[in-house]
Amino acid sequence: MKYFLALVICLTGHAGFAQQSEVRFTRSFAEAPLKEVIKFMEETLGEQFSYSNSTIPLDEPVTISFYNNTLTESLDKLTEVMPLKYRIVNKKVVLMYNTLKQTIRGSVLDEATQVPVIGATVTVVGIEPLLGAATDVDGSFKIENVPLGRRSLKVTYVGYDERIMPNILIGSGKEAVVNIEITESVTQMEELVVVDDGVVSLPVNQMAQVSARSFTVEETKRFPIGLGDPLRLASSFAGVVSQNDPNNEIVIRGNTPRGILWKLDGIEIPSPNHFSSEGTSSGGISMFSTQVISRSDFYTGAFAPEYGNATAGVFDIHLRNGNNTKIENTVQAGLLGLDVSSEGPIGLGKSSYLFNYRYSTLAMLQGLGLDILDDDEKITFQDLSFKLNFPTRSLGTFSVFGLGGKSSTLNEFFPESGEETYDMGVVGVSNQFYPDRKTSIKTTLAVSGTQVIDDFMRQDDALFVETQNFTKTFKRAFIRVNRKFSAHHTLESGFTYSLLDFSFEDHVQNPQAPAPFDNYTPFDDSGNTGSKQAYLSWQFRVSNKLSLVNGVHFLHFNLNGESSYEPRSSLRWQIEDDKALTAGFGVHSRIESLEYYFGNFIADNGAILQYNRNLGLTKANHYVIGYEKSFNEKAYFRTEVYYQYLYNVPVFLDSDRNAFSTLNLTDGYTPQQLINAGTGKNYGMEFTLERTFADSYYYLANLTFYESKYRARDGAEWDTRFNGNTASNFLVGKEFNVGKNARNNILGVSLKMTWAGNKRYTPISVQASRQLDREVRPLIGTYKVKYPDYTRTDLQISFRKNTKRTTSEWRLDIQNLFGKENVLYDFYSVAGQRVVQEKSVGFVPVLSYRIEF
Repeated sequence: MKYFLALVICLTGHAGFAQQSEVRFTRSFAEAPLKEVIKFMEETLGEQFSYSNSTIPLDEPVTISFYNNTLTESLDKLTEVMPLKYRIVNKKVVLMYNTLKQTIRGSVLDEATQVPVIGATVTVVGIEPLLGAATDVDGSFKIENVPLGRRSLKVTYVGYDERIMPNILIGSGKEAVVNIEITESVTQMEELVVVDDGVVSLPVNQMAQVSARSFTVEETKRFPIGLGDPLRLASSFAGVVSQNDPNNEIVIRGNTPRGILWKLDGIEIPSPNHFSSEGTSSGGISMFSTQVISRSDFYTGAFAPEYGNATAGVFDIHLRNGNNTKIENTVQAGLLGLDVSSEGPIGLGKSSYLFNYRYSTLAMLQGLGLDILDDDEKITFQDLSFKLNFPTRSLGTFSVFGLGGKSSTLNEFFPESGEETYDMGVVGVSNQFYPDRKTSIKTTLAVSGTQVIDDFMRQDDALFVETQNFTKTFKRAFIRVNRKFSAHHTLESGFTYSLLDFSFEDHVQNPQAPAPFDNYTPFDDSGNTGSKQAYLSWQFRVSNKLSLVNGVHFLHFNLNGESSYEPRSSLRWQIEDDKALTAGFGVHSRIESLEYYFGNFIADNGAILQYNRNLGLTKANHYVIGYEKSFNEKAYFRTEVYYQYLYNVPVFLDSDRNAFSTLNLTDGYTPQQLINAGTGKNYGMEFTLERTFADSYYYLANLTFYESKYRARDGAEWDTRFNGNTASNFLVGKEFNVGKNARNNILGVSLKMTWAGNKRYTPISVQASRQLDREVRPLIGTYKVKYPDYTRTDLQISFRKNTKRTTSEWRLDIQNLFGKENVLYDFYSVAGQRVVQEKSVGFVPVLSYRIEF
């Protein structure tokens, strides 16, 4: 009987309340405290609200609009923007805090073969009740209802080392997707726990054991100088120096930036940077977006056997797969432009799409009064990246991926001079196939290309005109086979065939110059060539403490028929649980930019000569020894000592110009006759102290001492242009939970300070320049002087807020906080009859807003 009476009372209460709830009202609130919104609803409807002052964020600002809404409609709207849920009991609205939750999905793979691991257990650490899942036949897992914030995952599987992935940021706007690799235990009786720090972790490529590290998307966002740019992010690491604020150019261990290799999903690609130029690997800003890349690798020396055609460093970028269960979107707008991305399922299977488009202009920054452009200069850039993923039952997984970018610079004061443009694109198809549980085969076909157009016009006493159009198209096929014979032995081999079509045009008209230089053609050539690369890599895990990698890389250049066989070897010895020794050796080589081989030398009599079609490969031997000390799971110290000997370096054959070496160039080419007779050496020591992000803060401090020398035709040893001698970085960051609704609001602050020796230069001879009415620098004894030391401080402030279905973030990146104008280069002003120093831009704030939904 008592249950019947309770039911009658409950139904009666709801009936009466239903009549009241038909009252409709209209009202808007802008950043009003939640308690003000609740008070208005109580007064308007005459209903009582019940809640706990200690759990409901009454002071949290709310922006919400009600238009002809009933109480229940307005409550539904309110729960969309605030972490609340409600019940209606006897004409009373009971408000309760709603813990926002999200899903973590991902896959577990064998580290050696990338084969999915079936039946691995994945659990969320520190959550009660226990949350977890087991991987399915595809190695996939899904854990629902995970509270927002930073969470850690633990992966266990019989016969494999336990792995912990800490500090995964969970937001309400997007599901968290994590791919975890686990290592088969060599000694089954031993139990080893591998903690992936998420910031400074072992590289994705298991064959890389020295001078290598992975970087994450979150790092590119968190580090103040990052701006989502891998090159700018890398400038925070030991041994890497950036001395050019407008450009993302980096110097790795004293090497020319031209020696950097870029790979995308296993295939070599041209420079993926806006405002790039011929022969360089850098530019103004990266075409990659943080919305599409996954954990990727960066190498500074003694590369794994897989990597060829590089002498300075390697960026191995991986695109992530889109969400294959729900559609998710991200929109970002700021002073650098607009960024839009989307991902989601394709069809009813596990296929997915992912794309990102960005359009940007620097006009808004210029409009703030920041002197970042020349007068009447207009700069724009845009890029598109995508990946389509199609798993199949018996043929493996097919992927279609692409990256494209277009950037242009136009001086509107001289519109007839045309634009300087750099266009780059790559599109590829790949297949990942697993014949059995021990073998993986990856095959990729890709087409990429670049076009650089530069129409230059200058009106002096006569009109000087130069028109350039450099076009390259690369067609590449790549196959990699990985076979794990046992926990001790893994063998990997690969082959790449590249075809290159090119068309180079460059014409100069200069009426003031004597014949034949008043009208000549440095370039007018087209054709094709190619290269072949192959490698073999063997990993021998002697025990859980000692791992050896030995292999060889082969490079053949079709144009001159030269081949290079390059042995590689490395080891990692875990002396104790908290101490490790590493060592590595490798022979490396690099094909010069094609312009060197086909440039026309114009003789005084007008004869056109091509001296360098048989120019050989530049080569380098790398030696590295390292030591690592872990203080705990969060902090560690690392030092590496390295020596690099470079040889077969192109230098001028002409003894009168004996100071030239391609080791000092960042881009461009020379038509002068070259010979592979130069040498160089880089050596130094790097120190890194790092605390990975944990307990809401991190820090990174590093110090590098180095020398970079070269020898040209005279046999004398000189400093290279990039020999800054010292470099140091200090980064620190902290996150704060703010507001009463602290679990969903995060305020982040990060600071970076950099001090480094600047580039070297050859002083201009003012007297000779005045006599000849042009810039004159001595050809002997170059790069004796350094520009003033490079210093810079960057600050980042971010505020991240989660609502029921969205995550929004405001971010302010203050580049060059104290406005230090570092010297970029100097030149001789004919008009002023003096030397002028060009300096970097000072204080630059970059404000952006991003929303995920």
